[in-house]
Amino acid sequence: MWRTLRAELSYSRPWLLGGLGVALGVVLLVSAIFVAIGDDGPPREAAAGIRAMFLIMAPLIVGFMVQTYRSEERRARLFLAGPITPRQIAVAMVLLPVVLAAVGLLAAGLDIALESLLRGQLSLESLQLAGYVGGLMLMMAMMGLLAQEATAAHRQRRRRAAVAGWGSFVLAVPLLAAVAAAAFVFQGPFSWPSLHLGNLVVAAAAGAATVALYTGRTDFTR
Repeated sequence: MWRTLRAELSYSRPWLLGGLGVALGVVLLVSAIFVAIGDDGPPREAAAGIRAMFLIMAPLIVGFMVQTYRSEERRARLFLAGPITPRQIAVAMVLLPVVLAAVGLLAAGLDIALESLLRGQLSLESLQLAGYVGGLMLMMAMMGLLAQEATAAHRQRRRRAAVAGWGSFVLAVPLLAAVAAAAFVFQGPFSWPSLHLGNLVVAAAAGAATVALYTGRTDFTR
């Protein structure tokens, strides 16, 4: 499994470095705009969170691109030619967005830390905003994997698996919306933790369902 994950990371490295480079350019541009507009711009805490968002989004956008091309390039068949099982491929496939999210959060954390050193004050709001965006993007990546596997199950005539996959997908959307709505309506000390927990719970459930569906595949070419 770890070999498969390393192979996926090696495959993604050029896109990852390119995405982070573009994100860094956007951060510098946005910073220049904020400096130019001065007091008319967002508060410094919000500005730091906005800049950090781009650094978080870049690696996970790379993850979406890898998902798109995975089925076309038939890498699973290459992995299965060696001592790799479908479950190991599925676990590596689910862990890849987690690793990419960690890379984005690390880059965002470094950006916020630099901002804090320059200001002499660490903003909890910036960290909360960056963490929420990271969790939201990770959840979307996992939901994308779940949708792919539910579609594959339908195509392979695994009707129970397809119903379970799409049922999980459909149930996750209103659950996440309800958590977000409750956090914003009943604002308090638990609002941000509730949002973070909602994203992580849905991401973990979607990842587990993806592994289960992928393990039952009968065709690994699409």
